[in-house]
Amino acid sequence: MTQHQRLLDPAPGDAPAASPIDQPLRETVALSDGKLSGLENNAWLDLLLPDKLPAETTLTTAERNRMHSVLRTLLEALELDHAASVRKLEALLLELGKPDGLPAAVDTTGLPLTAFQASDYDRYFRVNRLTTGEPAVAMARSLIQTVHAVTALFDRGKDLPAIHIRRQIEGFVSQTHLLARTFGVEPLR
Repeated sequence: MTQHQRLLDPAPGDAPAASPIDQPLRETVALSDGKLSGLENNAWLDLLLPDKLPAETTLTTAERNRMHSVLRTLLEALELDHAASVRKLEALLLELGKPDGLPAAVDTTGLPLTAFQASDYDRYFRVNRLTTGEPAVAMARSLIQTVHAVTALFDRGKDLPAIHIRRQIEGFVSQTHLLARTFGVEPLR
């Protein structure tokens, strides 16, 4: 057995004692049967190009109301158990829909890769780059897609430490509030 294998699969007597904070959440994480929903099977991440991300955006009253509702629903989903959260996020993605726009080409000027390599990388990691007149919808959708994918992992994970799950969810809550500030729709609660 190599040193690398020993680190990955220590003998029962060799494993260091885990602190309570690193203990898995077996009793509180609802585990699914491992089947993937349609959204998880075909999951792609829709992203604006980094130079097209607005620091703040002006929305119409209707857009502001819609984004407020979407972000508030996202916060509600983050408070649910993982299985219920996944279902609520799927419904939210269907309700939100895709933003109007076109696929965007990544500018590779000054980068050590070709346009083909950049698009191949995005295809491999299932990323859709977009240009859209609805940046708020695109940014909210990107966050919801990410939360959905990570929450689905939490739902299937058997040995994920509670502290790591909590920290990730806290990060998603912070990102949701950041988008709310960007869209001018705070407070969300």
